[in-house]
Amino acid sequence: MKPYDKNFVLNKIKEYDEKINSNIIGNHEIFKTYNKDKVTEGYMYKRNEEFNIDMPDLEGKDKYWMRISPKEVQSTYGIIKHAHGKVGVVGLGLGYTVQEMAKRDEVKEIIVYEIEEDIINLYKENFGENKKIKIIKGDAYKAKSETFDYFFVDIYEYKLTDKVVSDYVLFNKLHKIEDYTFWGVEHFLLSCRYEEIVWVYIPEIWMELSKKAFASLQESGYLKYYEKLDEKLVSDILQKFKVVLE
Repeated sequence: MKPYDKNFVLNKIKEYDEKINSNIIGNHEIFKTYNKDKVTEGYMYKRNEEFNIDMPDLEGKDKYWMRISPKEVQSTYGIIKHAHGKVGVVGLGLGYTVQEMAKRDEVKEIIVYEIEEDIINLYKENFGENKKIKIIKGDAYKAKSETFDYFFVDIYEYKLTDKVVSDYVLFNKLHKIEDYTFWGVEHFLLSCRYEEIVWVYIPEIWMELSKKAFASLQESGYLKYYEKLDEKLVSDILQKFKVVLE
């Protein structure tokens, strides 16, 4: 049932709530929100379910970045489980994903690209150094070329836009990447119409992630709460991917 098991999600949020302290550095702030919502917006679903717990948030001067919430834990579960070898990550956030990846024996090295120095300093205040994790401050789009076994782009603020296509092209030109993933890939594919997606080459890792996410929704009983993404948006992005994936 993972990642939709409530106890699993609660324990992960509690674990990181204990590790992450409220703090302000420069224009960025970590604060805690006690969640009282009666309706939970999880990954790919909404349902009447309460998570009465503190959740760490990250906010910039003009931008809300993320929260370690059910959606965050559920949406990154498959991404984390598939990470292997030398991993590249674009976007540090609160550090949840890279910390979880670093726990895996299959992961040997993680290079994280983060442009905001405040975010890097907030992360280091909470987690310090990890021999597996190297953080590069700077523009990920202008980084030096590397070879990666696994690459994850996590800069989309829980939204799907056609930027996932242009980023796919750019990062695969910049680096040699075996398995490329991005936040929300499962929701994107599961929202595609069969008659459209059948004509598009889909990377194996994306298919594997989507199959497992669907199975988890089904096994947990959450499938009845599943919400598709906007049909036109998904169709437009799929057609753009069709061109670059062929």
